[in-house]
Amino acid sequence: MLGTFLIAVLGVLAASLLRGFTGFGFGLAAVPLLSLALPPARVVPFVTVLQVLVGMAGLREARSLADWRAVFGLLPGMVLGIPLGLLVLTEFSPNHARLAIGVLIAVSVVVLLQRLQLPSRPTRSLTLGVGVASGVMNGLASMGGPPVVVYLLALPMEAAQVRASSIVYFLMASAITATPMAAKGLVDREVLLWSAASVPVLLAGNWLGSWAFTRATPRHHRITALAVLSVLAVMLIVRALFD
Repeated sequence: MLGTFLIAVLGVLAASLLRGFTGFGFGLAAVPLLSLALPPARVVPFVTVLQVLVGMAGLREARSLADWRAVFGLLPGMVLGIPLGLLVLTEFSPNHARLAIGVLIAVSVVVLLQRLQLPSRPTRSLTLGVGVASGVMNGLASMGGPPVVVYLLALPMEAAQVRASSIVYFLMASAITATPMAAKGLVDREVLLWSAASVPVLLAGNWLGSWAFTRATPRHHRITALAVLSVLAVMLIVRALFD
């Protein structure tokens, strides 16, 4: 029990630090770290609730900077993709889920390394596809970040706008994802108790990450995204193959 508790605290702290700095990555960091102690089917609703809480804490700061057109353009596809992800969540074994997520994250890293550039108004089909991919990954493992991160970083935005848009998008995505999870009984009393107990660590890590962002450069923002995605992809793939 003590080991599980320590992993949970460290996982929430690391994830909230990353999210405070980049505006995204909470699920990317929290899910694999917490999965070291808990089964993915329990981790996912826990992380989803935390993402709603940390998103609400950052909404006031982000709403004036966010690209709302980009955010709302992604939402329809995300709504379509979430039920598919939830279906896969109940059918896949934990290692199959980890392997699928790890491969998707690795592909995202490769795309980011190519410095993909998109026009300020991408096609609707591309935006829909990114939203669907994010929704599937969000429902599967509360990790819908990679497709959206790649998409936003490829748009002609400043780092602060990418961060603000990410905060708004992932708040909305998590709130929408939590609804069917609650209906399926995945957000139960135990998950809510874990979430409540995690709030102090969650807010402290998010504040520290936000403080660090104000003192960093746009280059640091991109490098951090690449480094975190790469490490998480390797962790998930290795564990899926050798566990």
